[in-house]
Amino acid sequence: MAKAVVITLFLLTIGLTFNSCKKTTESQLVNGVWVLNYVNLDTSSANYLSKYPNFGGTCCAYKLSFQQSDILFGYYISNDSVKNLFNGTWTVSSYTQVTMKVDSFIDGTFDITRTAINHWELISNHNHVAAFDNGVNTPFDTTYTKLDITR
Repeated sequence: MAKAVVITLFLLTIGLTFNSCKKTTESQLVNGVWVLNYVNLDTSSANYLSKYPNFGGTCCAYKLSFQQSDILFGYYISNDSVKNLFNGTWTVSSYTQVTMKVDSFIDGTFDITRTAINHWELISNHNHVAAFDNGVNTPFDTTYTKLDITR
């Protein structure tokens, strides 16, 4: 009987710990707006964000805003004006993974690497890029996508 209670308490503690880690990641994402600095698709060395006018200068930024209700906003700002606004979704499956769908180039589950408290790298081996769907070609799923975000 005592052995069963100890095992049950141990399993409950492990379950709560995993849930707590997941909650930590959710809180870190929701706490502030993240700047998307770099998007690397497949083996291209070019930053996919350079498709936006003037990206890379001090005037412009692509930002991600994670909301409590699993809503994700992606928006491109140029000279203090929102030029593009996209709404999407996000969920955290574990402390080290987030699933996101927003804009035409983010649609997948990403592994989180925390290079610093306010600097993360998100990497996916299966990210759907709707920007490449044109009705003629089959949907394009990348073999590698890396997002560099800071807060």
